[in-house]
Order: sequence, then structure tokens, then C-alpha cells
Amino acid sequence: MEPLQCRGPYVCPSCGGVWCTKCSIRLRRCARYRSLFLRPATPCLALQLLIDDLMLPYRNYSQGCTDLLTATTRAKHEEDCQFNTVICPVKSHCHPIPFKELSAHIESTHDIIAIYSQKIKIPIENFCAIFKKPDHRRTKYRYILLNHKSAFIIKIIFNKHHFQIDVMRKKLVCIAEQKSELNNSQFCALIKLYTQSSVIKTINFIENNTYGRKVDVQWNNFLLELKKTMSITIRVRITNSDTESTRRDYAGS
Repeated sequence: MEPLQCRGPYVCPSCGGVWCTKCSIRLRRCARYRSLFLRPATPCLALQLLIDDLMLPYRNYSQGCTDLLTATTRAKHEEDCQFNTVICPVKSHCHPIPFKELSAHIESTHDIIAIYSQKIKIPIENFCAIFKKPDHRRTKYRYILLNHKSAFIIKIIFNKHHFQIDVMRKKLVCIAEQKSELNNSQFCALIKLYTQSSVIKTINFIENNTYGRKVDVQWNNFLLELKKTMSITIRVRITNSDTESTRRDYAGS
């Protein structure tokens, strides 16, 4: 019954059998009488209304999901189910992982801090010492925010007296649902850097599956101030790039 919820049912024009939408498109003959259809299958609205109101399990019930869903709650649950199996955003050759275990996997296997959130506060102590390292030495920090069925990978780099923050999005999908995506995403990162005396704010429009080199966050105008700072705090918040609040933040940055 669960495949018919939100996906049918359709009635066979020959024998009156019931199929889901996918089967009704694929079949050209009656499954019972094997005769060619003279007219297309038609939706059965009465049965559809009945099935839509039933409380049915989700496809991840064998993985531990115990939620019972109607047609109106199923679409939202498909997006948010903690038992959806996803691909590791750090190394794709890792075995498929339930979403609710992804943070622990990333931290234990790849030694990267990963949290279920759309924002993070990153304190960096001894900023002067890190920034004044010799040119050939490079310091890099990585953090991952898990949200919106996505992994937002935050990279902070100190290199050759240059300081940059960059963010990349990797969509968390099941192996069977993998699709190629355009570079641009609908998300952006609102970034604030707090020093002892000021707040520096900027915005980074996020690309899919690659770091957007053209929009690296660089703080070159504030190097003199930053060199005198013992510690800084970086706050990153992921938001939708077409919202009104984002436009206001961008206008004020």
C-alpha cells in the first residue's frame, strides 16, 4: 500500500486491476489478460482518497524508522527522515551511512568536526602566532554543517600571510538518487568575524561540489588590526540565498 500513497492508484482499463503511477506508465498490456490497451489507465480517485488517509510506514522501517505517515506528511518525512542512507561527503568510497550516524562517522573516521545545524561559532586562539607562521607553512581547519539534506564544508586557511574562509555544498543523497548538479546552489554563507574591537561581515554564495574560488572571503583590508589580535571568533550561518533577510545582510556587508 505504501507505494500507492502519493503515486496512484491507476485502474487497468481491461480487468480493473490497480497499479501505481510508475507501472501505469510502463505497462502497455493488461497484466491479467495480456491484451493491448485500447485506452490509457485512469486514476481511481475514491481509492486514492482512502489510501492517502491511511497511516502507513516509511520505506526505512527496516532501518529503524517507526513513523506512520499519511500522504500529507510523507513528502516532508522523505526529506527529513534520520534513517535515510546517505553518501559520506568526505570520501565517497565509504559505505552508505544512516543520516543520524553521519556526524559520528565523520568525526571518528575523518577527524573533522561535523554538527547537525545551519550555523557554527569557531573560536581561533593564538591568531597572531598562526598568522605569522613562515610562508611555506600552511594551516587549515575544516568543519561540516549537516542541514537541508546537504553537507556544508567550511574551510579556513592561513597561508603566506593570507587568511581566507570558503564554503562548499555537497548534497547528501542515497546512491540510487545520485544526480549531477549545476555549480550554483540556492544557498549562501553569512560570515562574521569578531575581533576584540570590531565585527567584519561578508557573504559567500556557495557552489555545489567545489569551493568557489571567485568568492573566497579575504580580509586583506583588516590585516593590520588582525595581526594585533590574540584571538578571533568566526560565525558562519547557512541560509537560502534568495530570502529577504539575506538580501538585507548582503546590502549591509
